[in-house]
Amino acid sequence: MKKIIYLIVLILAIQSCQDAAIKRETVLENISFIEDSIHYYIPVLPRLCDEFKGEKQFVDIGDCKLYCEIEGEGIPFVLINGGPGGTHHCFHPWFSRAKQYCKVIYYDQRGCGQSDFEKADGYSFRQAVDDLEKLRQKLGIDKWIVCGYSYGGALAQYYTTTYPENVLGMVLIGSATLLQDEMLNDTRQYDFISEEESDKINEIYALHNKGELNLTQLLVNKNLNGDWKRQNYYKPTKEELFRGALYEWVNDDGFNRTMGNSYGKFDFKHVFENCPVPTLICEGKWDLTWSENKAQIFNQNHPNAQFVMFENSGHSIYCDEPELFFSTLKEFAINLSPAPEENLNKWKIQANKIISPQEILFENEKAYFRMID
Repeated sequence: MKKIIYLIVLILAIQSCQDAAIKRETVLENISFIEDSIHYYIPVLPRLCDEFKGEKQFVDIGDCKLYCEIEGEGIPFVLINGGPGGTHHCFHPWFSRAKQYCKVIYYDQRGCGQSDFEKADGYSFRQAVDDLEKLRQKLGIDKWIVCGYSYGGALAQYYTTTYPENVLGMVLIGSATLLQDEMLNDTRQYDFISEEESDKINEIYALHNKGELNLTQLLVNKNLNGDWKRQNYYKPTKEELFRGALYEWVNDDGFNRTMGNSYGKFDFKHVFENCPVPTLICEGKWDLTWSENKAQIFNQNHPNAQFVMFENSGHSIYCDEPELFFSTLKEFAINLSPAPEENLNKWKIQANKIISPQEILFENEKAYFRMID
Protein backbone atom coordinates (compact mmCIF):
# COMPACT_ATOMS: atom_id res chain seq x y z
CA MET A 1 0.00 0.00 0.00
CA LYS A 2 2.81 2.40 0.89
CA LYS A 3 4.46 1.70 -2.46
CA ILE A 4 1.23 2.53 -4.27
CA ILE A 5 0.82 5.78 -2.34
CA TYR A 6 4.47 6.68 -3.05
CA LEU A 7 3.95 5.96 -6.75
CA ILE A 8 0.83 8.15 -6.85
CA VAL A 9 2.66 11.01 -5.10
CA LEU A 10 5.57 10.65 -7.52
CA ILE A 11 3.26 10.74 -10.55
CA LEU A 12 1.48 13.82 -9.20
CA ALA A 13 4.82 15.53 -8.54
CA ILE A 14 6.01 14.82 -12.07
CA GLN A 15 2.71 16.03 -13.48
CA SER A 16 2.97 19.18 -11.37
CA CYS A 17 6.45 19.88 -12.74
CA GLN A 18 5.25 19.31 -16.29
CA ASP A 19 2.29 21.62 -15.77
CA ALA A 20 4.61 24.29 -14.34
CA ALA A 21 6.85 23.98 -17.40
CA ILE A 22 3.85 24.25 -19.74
CA LYS A 23 2.38 27.22 -17.87
CA ARG A 24 5.40 29.50 -18.16
CA GLU A 25 4.48 33.18 -18.15
CA THR A 26 4.18 34.65 -21.63
CA VAL A 27 4.46 38.21 -22.82
CA LEU A 28 0.77 38.10 -23.79
CA GLU A 29 -0.29 37.85 -20.14
CA ASN A 30 0.88 41.44 -19.74
CA ILE A 31 1.94 40.99 -16.09
CA SER A 32 3.80 43.94 -14.59
CA PHE A 33 6.58 43.06 -12.15
CA ILE A 34 9.16 45.19 -10.36
CA GLU A 35 12.09 43.79 -8.35
CA ASP A 36 12.42 44.94 -4.73
CA SER A 37 16.05 45.94 -5.18
CA ILE A 38 18.89 46.30 -7.66
CA HIS A 39 20.96 43.16 -8.24
CA TYR A 40 24.63 44.09 -7.92
CA TYR A 41 25.86 40.56 -7.41
CA ILE A 42 25.56 38.44 -10.54
CA PRO A 43 26.58 34.80 -9.99
CA VAL A 44 29.14 33.63 -12.53
CA LEU A 45 27.43 30.57 -13.95
CA PRO A 46 29.46 28.25 -16.21
CA ARG A 47 29.14 28.61 -19.98
CA LEU A 48 26.86 26.11 -21.64
CA CYS A 49 29.88 25.52 -23.89
CA ASP A 50 31.48 23.78 -20.90
CA GLU A 51 28.89 21.02 -21.25
CA PHE A 52 29.35 20.83 -25.03
CA LYS A 53 30.65 17.40 -26.08
CA GLY A 54 31.75 18.25 -29.61
CA GLU A 55 34.97 19.60 -31.07
CA LYS A 56 36.28 23.01 -29.98
CA GLN A 57 38.96 24.95 -31.82
CA PHE A 58 40.27 28.33 -32.85
CA VAL A 59 40.38 28.58 -36.65
CA ASP A 60 43.09 30.83 -38.09
CA ILE A 61 41.61 32.66 -41.09
CA GLY A 62 44.68 34.79 -41.74
CA ASP A 63 44.47 38.02 -39.78
CA CYS A 64 42.50 36.64 -36.83
CA LYS A 65 41.30 33.44 -35.18
CA LEU A 66 37.63 32.55 -34.96
CA TYR A 67 36.34 30.42 -32.10
CA CYS A 68 34.46 27.42 -33.49
CA GLU A 69 32.56 24.38 -32.17
CA ILE A 70 31.43 21.39 -34.25
CA GLU A 71 29.15 18.46 -33.45
CA GLY A 72 27.34 15.78 -35.42
CA GLU A 73 27.69 14.27 -38.87
CA GLY A 74 25.91 14.90 -42.12
CA ILE A 75 25.09 18.07 -44.01
CA PRO A 76 27.35 20.96 -42.91
CA PHE A 77 25.16 23.56 -41.19
CA VAL A 78 26.66 26.84 -39.94
CA LEU A 79 24.89 29.01 -37.36
CA ILE A 80 25.20 32.79 -37.56
CA ASN A 81 24.17 34.60 -34.37
CA GLY A 82 22.46 37.93 -34.03
CA GLY A 83 23.33 41.36 -32.70
CA PRO A 84 25.39 42.77 -34.22
CA GLY A 85 27.62 41.86 -31.32
CA GLY A 86 26.02 38.69 -30.04
CA THR A 87 27.72 35.32 -29.66
CA HIS A 88 27.08 31.69 -30.58
CA HIS A 89 26.20 30.92 -26.92
CA CYS A 90 22.49 31.68 -27.55
CA PHE A 91 22.25 28.53 -29.71
CA HIS A 92 23.14 26.21 -26.79
CA PRO A 93 21.77 23.71 -25.97
CA TRP A 94 19.00 23.88 -28.57
CA PHE A 95 20.82 23.12 -31.80
CA SER A 96 22.36 19.91 -30.49
CA ARG A 97 19.00 18.44 -31.60
CA ALA A 98 20.16 18.88 -35.20
CA LYS A 99 23.38 16.89 -34.85
CA GLN A 100 21.58 13.66 -35.81
CA TYR A 101 21.26 14.82 -39.42
CA CYS A 102 23.65 17.79 -39.70
CA LYS A 103 27.23 18.68 -38.89
CA VAL A 104 26.39 21.69 -36.73
CA ILE A 105 29.00 24.46 -36.79
CA TYR A 106 28.90 27.24 -34.19
CA TYR A 107 31.28 30.20 -34.36
CA ASP A 108 31.84 33.65 -32.93
CA GLN A 109 32.26 36.46 -35.42
CA ARG A 110 35.41 38.57 -35.45
CA GLY A 111 35.34 41.00 -32.52
CA CYS A 112 32.75 38.96 -30.60
CA GLY A 113 32.61 36.23 -27.97
CA GLN A 114 35.75 34.12 -27.81
CA SER A 115 37.06 35.07 -31.26
CA ASP A 116 39.88 37.58 -31.78
CA PHE A 117 39.01 41.25 -31.45
CA GLU A 118 40.97 42.18 -34.59
CA LYS A 119 39.59 45.11 -36.55
CA ALA A 120 41.93 44.76 -39.56
CA ASP A 121 40.65 47.56 -41.84
CA GLY A 122 37.75 48.13 -39.48
CA TYR A 123 34.74 45.96 -38.72
CA SER A 124 32.32 45.90 -41.64
CA PHE A 125 29.43 43.88 -43.03
CA ARG A 126 31.51 42.73 -46.00
CA GLN A 127 34.38 41.74 -43.72
CA ALA A 128 32.00 39.51 -41.76
CA VAL A 129 30.88 37.86 -45.03
CA ASP A 130 34.44 37.19 -46.13
CA ASP A 131 35.39 35.90 -42.66
CA LEU A 132 32.59 33.34 -42.95
CA GLU A 133 33.86 32.23 -46.35
CA LYS A 134 37.41 31.87 -45.01
CA LEU A 135 36.03 29.75 -42.16
CA ARG A 136 34.35 27.44 -44.70
CA GLN A 137 37.60 27.05 -46.60
CA LYS A 138 39.66 26.39 -43.47
CA LEU A 139 37.19 23.74 -42.30
CA GLY A 140 37.45 22.00 -45.68
CA ILE A 141 33.72 22.22 -46.38
CA ASP A 142 32.50 22.14 -49.99
CA LYS A 143 28.93 23.42 -49.57
CA TRP A 144 26.91 24.14 -46.46
CA ILE A 145 23.56 25.38 -45.19
CA VAL A 146 23.84 28.90 -43.78
CA CYS A 147 21.44 29.60 -40.91
CA GLY A 148 21.10 33.19 -39.78
CA TYR A 149 19.29 34.36 -36.67
CA SER A 150 18.21 38.02 -36.32
CA TYR A 151 21.15 40.17 -37.56
CA GLY A 152 22.77 36.88 -38.54
CA GLY A 153 19.97 36.50 -41.09
CA ALA A 154 21.20 39.65 -42.82
CA LEU A 155 24.71 38.20 -42.86
CA ALA A 156 23.39 34.89 -44.25
CA GLN A 157 21.59 36.74 -47.07
CA TYR A 158 24.65 38.81 -47.99
CA TYR A 159 26.89 35.74 -47.86
CA THR A 160 24.50 33.78 -50.10
CA THR A 161 24.44 36.51 -52.75
CA THR A 162 28.24 36.74 -52.64
CA TYR A 163 29.09 33.01 -52.58
CA PRO A 164 25.96 31.18 -53.83
CA GLU A 165 28.10 28.41 -55.32
CA ASN A 166 29.01 27.36 -51.74
CA VAL A 167 25.48 27.40 -50.31
CA LEU A 168 23.27 24.29 -50.25
CA GLY A 169 20.42 26.11 -48.56
CA MET A 170 19.60 29.16 -46.45
CA VAL A 171 17.61 29.25 -43.21
CA LEU A 172 16.45 32.60 -41.81
CA ILE A 173 15.13 32.77 -38.23
CA GLY A 174 13.52 36.03 -37.12
CA SER A 175 15.86 37.57 -39.66
CA ALA A 176 16.79 41.19 -40.25
CA THR A 177 15.35 42.10 -43.64
CA LEU A 178 17.99 44.20 -45.47
CA LEU A 179 15.07 46.22 -46.81
CA GLN A 180 14.58 49.98 -46.69
CA ASP A 181 10.82 50.10 -46.19
CA GLU A 182 9.04 52.66 -44.00
CA MET A 183 6.53 50.00 -42.93
CA LEU A 184 9.41 48.17 -41.22
CA ASN A 185 10.39 51.13 -39.05
CA ASP A 186 7.69 50.50 -36.44
CA THR A 187 8.36 48.21 -33.50
CA ARG A 188 6.09 46.42 -31.00
CA GLN A 189 8.86 45.87 -28.46
CA TYR A 190 7.35 48.18 -25.85
CA ASP A 191 3.70 47.19 -26.28
CA PHE A 192 3.65 44.93 -23.20
CA ILE A 193 5.99 46.90 -20.91
CA SER A 194 4.00 48.75 -18.23
CA GLU A 195 4.58 52.36 -17.22
CA GLU A 196 5.99 51.19 -13.87
CA GLU A 197 8.39 48.81 -15.59
CA SER A 198 9.44 51.52 -18.05
CA ASP A 199 10.20 53.93 -15.19
CA LYS A 200 12.25 51.24 -13.42
CA ILE A 201 14.19 50.42 -16.60
CA ASN A 202 14.99 54.12 -17.09
CA GLU A 203 16.20 54.25 -13.47
CA ILE A 204 18.50 51.28 -14.16
CA TYR A 205 19.90 52.93 -17.28
CA ALA A 206 20.58 56.08 -15.23
CA LEU A 207 22.63 54.01 -12.76
CA HIS A 208 24.56 52.49 -15.66
CA ASN A 209 25.24 55.91 -17.19
CA LYS A 210 26.62 57.11 -13.84
CA GLY A 211 28.97 54.11 -13.75
CA GLU A 212 27.20 52.40 -10.86
CA LEU A 213 26.24 49.35 -12.94
CA ASN A 214 28.43 47.53 -15.44
CA LEU A 215 27.01 46.10 -18.67
CA THR A 216 26.25 42.67 -17.19
CA GLN A 217 24.44 44.22 -14.22
CA LEU A 218 22.53 46.51 -16.58
CA LEU A 219 21.34 43.62 -18.75
CA VAL A 220 20.27 41.48 -15.79
CA ASN A 221 18.43 44.22 -13.92
CA LYS A 222 16.49 45.67 -16.82
CA ASN A 223 15.39 42.20 -17.96
CA LEU A 224 14.27 41.28 -14.45
CA ASN A 225 12.12 44.41 -14.45
CA GLY A 226 10.18 43.74 -17.63
CA ASP A 227 12.63 44.39 -20.44
CA TRP A 228 12.61 40.65 -21.24
CA LYS A 229 9.25 41.27 -22.95
CA ARG A 230 10.86 43.09 -25.85
CA GLN A 231 12.20 39.97 -27.55
CA ASN A 232 10.91 36.96 -25.60
CA TYR A 233 7.61 35.12 -25.79
CA TYR A 234 8.21 33.14 -22.59
CA LYS A 235 9.65 34.80 -19.50
CA PRO A 236 13.23 33.55 -19.07
CA THR A 237 14.36 32.08 -15.77
CA LYS A 238 16.87 34.02 -13.67
CA GLU A 239 19.51 31.48 -14.63
CA GLU A 240 18.82 32.08 -18.33
CA LEU A 241 19.00 35.84 -17.82
CA PHE A 242 22.29 35.56 -15.90
CA ARG A 243 23.89 33.38 -18.60
CA GLY A 244 22.57 35.61 -21.36
CA ALA A 245 24.05 38.71 -19.76
CA LEU A 246 27.38 36.99 -19.08
CA TYR A 247 27.96 35.26 -22.40
CA GLU A 248 25.56 36.31 -25.15
CA TRP A 249 26.52 39.97 -25.51
CA VAL A 250 30.32 40.12 -25.60
CA ASN A 251 31.96 42.32 -28.24
CA ASP A 252 34.67 44.83 -28.93
CA ASP A 253 34.00 48.43 -27.97
CA GLY A 254 32.02 50.16 -30.71
CA PHE A 255 31.40 46.91 -32.62
CA ASN A 256 27.61 47.13 -32.49
CA ARG A 257 27.56 50.77 -33.58
CA THR A 258 30.01 50.20 -36.45
CA MET A 259 28.26 47.09 -37.80
CA GLY A 260 24.83 48.65 -37.37
CA ASN A 261 25.85 51.57 -39.55
CA SER A 262 27.40 49.18 -42.05
CA TYR A 263 24.67 46.61 -42.67
CA GLY A 264 21.71 48.87 -41.96
CA LYS A 265 22.24 50.90 -45.14
CA PHE A 266 21.83 48.05 -47.62
CA ASP A 267 18.62 47.52 -49.58
CA PHE A 268 18.18 44.01 -51.02
CA LYS A 269 14.79 44.70 -52.60
CA HIS A 270 14.26 42.42 -55.65
CA VAL A 271 17.59 40.65 -55.01
CA PHE A 272 15.98 37.25 -54.29
CA GLU A 273 13.26 37.30 -56.98
CA ASN A 274 14.98 34.58 -59.03
CA CYS A 275 17.05 33.05 -56.25
CA PRO A 276 17.64 29.31 -56.93
CA VAL A 277 19.05 28.61 -53.45
CA PRO A 278 16.49 26.64 -51.37
CA THR A 279 15.39 28.93 -48.53
CA LEU A 280 13.44 28.38 -45.31
CA ILE A 281 12.04 31.46 -43.57
CA CYS A 282 10.89 31.06 -39.94
CA GLU A 283 8.93 33.88 -38.32
CA GLY A 284 7.46 34.13 -34.82
CA LYS A 285 3.95 35.59 -34.67
CA TRP A 286 4.92 37.45 -31.50
CA ASP A 287 8.35 38.63 -32.61
CA LEU A 288 7.91 42.20 -31.43
CA THR A 289 11.15 43.46 -32.97
CA TRP A 290 9.23 44.71 -35.98
CA SER A 291 5.67 45.64 -36.89
CA GLU A 292 3.05 43.04 -37.79
CA ASN A 293 3.79 43.77 -41.46
CA LYS A 294 7.37 42.53 -41.30
CA ALA A 295 6.79 38.84 -42.02
CA GLN A 296 4.69 39.52 -45.11
CA ILE A 297 7.06 42.16 -46.52
CA PHE A 298 10.09 39.95 -45.91
CA ASN A 299 8.46 36.89 -47.43
CA GLN A 300 7.50 38.87 -50.54
CA ASN A 301 11.18 39.65 -51.08
CA HIS A 302 11.88 35.87 -51.06
CA PRO A 303 9.08 34.63 -53.37
CA ASN A 304 10.65 31.18 -53.86
CA ALA A 305 11.21 30.48 -50.16
CA GLN A 306 9.36 28.07 -47.88
CA PHE A 307 7.68 30.24 -45.23
CA VAL A 308 6.60 29.02 -41.78
CA MET A 309 4.84 31.15 -39.16
CA PHE A 310 5.25 29.93 -35.57
CA GLU A 311 2.12 30.88 -33.63
CA ASN A 312 3.59 30.65 -30.10
CA SER A 313 7.00 32.22 -30.63
CA GLY A 314 8.75 35.51 -30.20
CA HIS A 315 12.19 36.35 -31.58
CA SER A 316 13.87 33.07 -30.54
CA ILE A 317 11.70 30.49 -32.31
CA TYR A 318 14.09 27.58 -31.78
CA CYS A 319 13.66 27.73 -27.98
CA ASP A 320 10.01 28.88 -27.93
CA GLU A 321 8.71 26.03 -30.11
CA PRO A 322 11.63 23.58 -30.36
CA GLU A 323 9.64 20.50 -31.39
CA LEU A 324 7.98 22.18 -34.36
CA PHE A 325 11.07 24.17 -35.31
CA PHE A 326 13.49 21.25 -35.39
CA SER A 327 11.09 18.95 -37.19
CA THR A 328 10.66 21.69 -39.82
CA LEU A 329 14.42 22.17 -40.03
CA LYS A 330 15.06 18.44 -40.39
CA GLU A 331 12.58 18.08 -43.22
CA PHE A 332 14.15 21.05 -45.03
CA ALA A 333 17.74 19.84 -44.55
CA ILE A 334 17.36 16.18 -45.52
CA ASN A 335 15.33 16.99 -48.66
CA LEU A 336 17.73 19.58 -50.08
CA SER A 337 18.81 19.35 -53.71
CA PRO A 338 21.75 21.52 -54.82
CA ALA A 339 20.77 24.20 -57.31
CA PRO A 340 22.34 23.86 -60.80
CA GLU A 341 25.57 25.86 -61.14
CA GLU A 342 24.23 27.57 -64.26
CA ASN A 343 21.24 28.92 -62.34
CA LEU A 344 23.44 30.05 -59.44
CA ASN A 345 25.83 31.93 -61.73
CA LYS A 346 22.99 33.63 -63.58
CA TRP A 347 21.35 34.74 -60.33
CA LYS A 348 24.67 35.92 -58.85
CA ILE A 349 25.11 38.29 -61.81
CA GLN A 350 21.56 39.62 -61.41
CA ALA A 351 21.97 40.12 -57.65
CA ASN A 352 25.34 41.82 -58.12
CA LYS A 353 23.76 44.47 -60.35
CA ILE A 354 21.68 45.59 -57.36
CA ILE A 355 24.25 45.12 -54.61
CA SER A 356 27.53 46.21 -56.24
CA PRO A 357 26.60 49.93 -56.62
CA GLN A 358 25.69 49.99 -52.91
CA GLU A 359 29.01 48.38 -51.94
CA ILE A 360 30.93 50.97 -53.99
CA LEU A 361 28.97 53.80 -52.37
CA PHE A 362 29.68 52.55 -48.85
CA GLU A 363 33.37 51.92 -49.57
CA ASN A 364 33.72 55.47 -50.90
CA GLU A 365 31.91 56.77 -47.82
CA LYS A 366 34.26 54.82 -45.53
CA ALA A 367 37.32 56.10 -47.43
CA TYR A 368 36.00 59.67 -47.13
CA PHE A 369 35.64 59.44 -43.35
CA ARG A 370 39.10 57.84 -43.04
CA MET A 371 40.49 60.84 -44.90
CA ILE A 372 38.64 63.27 -42.60
CA ASP A 373 39.96 61.43 -39.54
